[in-house]
Amino acid sequence: MLKIKTMNQYAILLFLLVFVKEGIKMVNISDLKVGQVLKNEFEGIKRDLLKQYAKASGDTNPIHTNDAVAERAGLKGVIAHGLLSFGFISKLFEDFLEHGKYGTIIDIAVQMRGMVRVGDLLITEATVNKIEGKRVYFDVKQITITSVDIKDKDGTIVKQFEAGERGYISEKDIERGLVKTKEVPEGILTYRERIATPGQAIIELND
Repeated sequence: MLKIKTMNQYAILLFLLVFVKEGIKMVNISDLKVGQVLKNEFEGIKRDLLKQYAKASGDTNPIHTNDAVAERAGLKGVIAHGLLSFGFISKLFEDFLEHGKYGTIIDIAVQMRGMVRVGDLLITEATVNKIEGKRVYFDVKQITITSVDIKDKDGTIVKQFEAGERGYISEKDIERGLVKTKEVPEGILTYRERIATPGQAIIELND
């Protein structure tokens, strides 16, 4: 389980506040109920963002910024920094609490199981599972939606995404039922949907 309570966490959050302008679907603190969900969707995982984050965080491992190095490491292409995706979880709660106005983050603990790729849709969700006094307990998960390609009605690829070009989708993904299809205006989209980062979080509300 990853727990981050260092100055680096605040550097991550500051980076996201500067470079990531996406908001979250807000609910009122006073109306929190078991089963309620906080959610953020971010489509901006791009190489430029990874380079900016590497510079801001000091994590300059080239597997995050150089495809050739990542390929030699067996990754088929660059992957996002684990702490960058973790930062979206912190940001979800900081935005919800309006940076201390309504409460404080007590704990965030996650397991980083899946790599986040350039082009992924990163969905961060926190579901209220318990409320005890001022403390609210959440189940957290980050889901990645990785687009592979779009085919027309004859099965011809009309658009291929990075995951299709670089072979990010494995046979194991298919066997586990993570690869799905849906209709889009251009045809049939093939994509992978998986939980990359499950975990828990606790916040404490102010008086």
